[in-house]
Amino acid sequence: MSAINGFVRSDAAFLLTDGLSYFEGVPDDVNLNKAHRLYRLNAVVAAAGPAQFGGWLWGRLAYRSFDSLIETAEAQIIHHFERYAREYRDGDAASCVVLAGWHEREGRPAIYSIELETAGTPKALLVRQNAEFAEKHVAASLTELPIISMPPPSREEFQAAGYDLLADLEKVDPESYLLHCMEIQRRKRFDGRHVVGGHAVLTTITASGVVQRLVHVWPEDQPGKRIEPKAIDWAAYRAA
Repeated sequence: MSAINGFVRSDAAFLLTDGLSYFEGVPDDVNLNKAHRLYRLNAVVAAAGPAQFGGWLWGRLAYRSFDSLIETAEAQIIHHFERYAREYRDGDAASCVVLAGWHEREGRPAIYSIELETAGTPKALLVRQNAEFAEKHVAASLTELPIISMPPPSREEFQAAGYDLLADLEKVDPESYLLHCMEIQRRKRFDGRHVVGGHAVLTTITASGVVQRLVHVWPEDQPGKRIEPKAIDWAAYRAA
């Protein structure tokens, strides 16, 4: 599992990704960079689900520009997801793939997402059981989104943490706004365990390039140890 949060404003797209990967339910790496810059583009690809899928997909996408990539991305991603699931996951996988980049023709940033699963398998059933929304699809359409949060906290979790769902995205600080969301995700359980942590990397995409910056580290997260988030006082967190 992974956490991917992001939003788009007029001059930039922002993604915040965590650093965990798992082996047999226990973290084996806490320092992964999950947002992979696409060669010669002001764009990145990231994936939740199998931690290594984003990097594997990164080297296989075909494109001439971000515009041309988006035109064919849905078919490409579905094809490569099915291959990855078959060759590396015994045909059992679920993932959310995110593309964030700068549209050259329109001169604007954008974030796109597609959710995929191998229908009828244990992993697909697990995703359905843990979903905060009613319906999941085998391969949902690639959709442009102004804001993304995967895995999505419930409305009650957002409210308990004092998260401002109506914030003006043109004015918020991307680091603090997206990290607040990730701290909420960090305290969710997926299949009985916590699955978000290690570190948080902020990726900023503009017309002039892609910049990545490490913005937070959870030093208590270590390979071979289950993730146990510390208790948090949300009022104190927001006031800090």
